[in-house]
Parts: sequence; C-alpha cells; structure tokens
Amino acid sequence: MPLRDTEAFVLRTYTLKEADKICLFFTREEGKVRAVAHGARRLRSRYGASLEPFTEVSLVYFQQENRELASVSGCDILRSPFRSGLSSEQLAVYHYLAELIIEFLPEHEANEKIYRLIGATIRALGSEMVAPLTASVRYFEIWLLRLSGFCPDWRICAGCEADLTATAGVWLSGEGMAMCDGCSGREGDFLSGAAWVFVRQALALPPADFLKTPHDLRVVHQIGSLLTRLINRVLERELRSYEFLDRLRPVEPTIAGGR
Repeated sequence: MPLRDTEAFVLRTYTLKEADKICLFFTREEGKVRAVAHGARRLRSRYGASLEPFTEVSLVYFQQENRELASVSGCDILRSPFRSGLSSEQLAVYHYLAELIIEFLPEHEANEKIYRLIGATIRALGSEMVAPLTASVRYFEIWLLRLSGFCPDWRICAGCEADLTATAGVWLSGEGMAMCDGCSGREGDFLSGAAWVFVRQALALPPADFLKTPHDLRVVHQIGSLLTRLINRVLERELRSYEFLDRLRPVEPTIAGGR
C-alpha cells in the first residue's frame, strides 16, 4: 500500500528492542494508529523530540496488509507542548488524557471532532490560564464522553427532551443520562447550583475561554467524582493513571470567591 501522510498527535511510545519504539498516534485521517519508529531510541535519532506525548506532528507512515504495526517513514513537529517546558503536574495530566483516548476510541476510526478537541485542549493548557489543571481535565472528560457517544447532550432531558439550560439543576442517571426533576423521579446524582453552571459552561465554551473562567475547586472535584464514576462504568474498570494523576497533583489554591 502507498505511503500515508496525515497530521497526528503522539499519545504514547513503548520500547521495542534496543533501538526502536512502538508509537501510538491519534491521526486526523485514520484515528488511532500503531507504528514502529526504527532507530528512535538511538542517541542521535532522526526523530529528535517529535515523539514526545501530545506533540502534533506531520506523520508519514506505511501500512502493509495483514500487519498490525505500520512503519514510520517521517515525523516532523508541527506544534510541541514541550517547547516552553512542562511541570510534573502537566505531564501527569497528559498521561491521563492519553489513557482516556486510548481506552475510549477504537483503532483506525477517524474522529475529526475529537482531533480538534485534543488540539484545543493542549493549546489551552500551554497558555497563561487562571483555572487549575483539574478544570482542564474535567472539560476534556465531559466532551470525550459526549463525542464518543457514551453520554448524550446534557442540555436536553433524556426523558421529555426539554431544554435544561435554564433549570437550576439536573439529575444524572446511572448511565449518565441528564433528566429534569419530573422524569428523573429524583433518583441518581443531582447537579445543582454551581456544579450545573460548571457543566453548562464546559458545554458552551471553547477550552481556552472555559479555562480563563474562575472555578471553585470544590465544584471541580465534585464534578470529577461524578465523571470518574461514569468513566469507570463505561470501561468497567479503573484507569491506571488515576493513581499517577493524584500523586502528582499539586495543592491548588481555591479560586477567589470560593470557600
């Protein structure tokens, strides 16, 4: 088959033999692709820093029929989050986001909306933002659940299809369906007040604007607990990076206005 040329984000790399790496990419054209980068572990590798996590690259690869792994022919950096340096906390967030993408999305299935979500989130994380890192994780989780088809639009009641954006709160069923007070029977998780405002803002704003908005950390962590339960229910297990993310998360100050 011919060479394929596409934009891609590097998700993860694995050691293969002494000099090579197996690379997992999320490509714009083909979704998740696994490919071998020959010589990538050599001291003077031609790949340089192009295989760092969430580096956006111009990827050229060759996929043979009946072969699980493709072969990388070229990998040039388009945008790198590492150019300005990253903290250990940011690295932990990237590790977690990569695991979410790996677990939620099938191989070789393009998803332009998720590709754009990744790019917008990574750019926002590299900007001078007010919100803590955990708010960016919540934003990404909400949109990944929605775009991957596991949670419908929370702005519409799953029972009567009423508009929920003007309500004071919503009920979420065990399957993650948003419902009004009447359809829910008051069963499930209730998002009220600031928590529902947080979700509505996440659904309405691009990540850069959302992360400039001050958020009370109590609300951020409340939403996080709910989303973690939903993600575990979808995957039927806990993600490995939870412990890694918790260990490296800094003590984040409460945003002004919170308590």
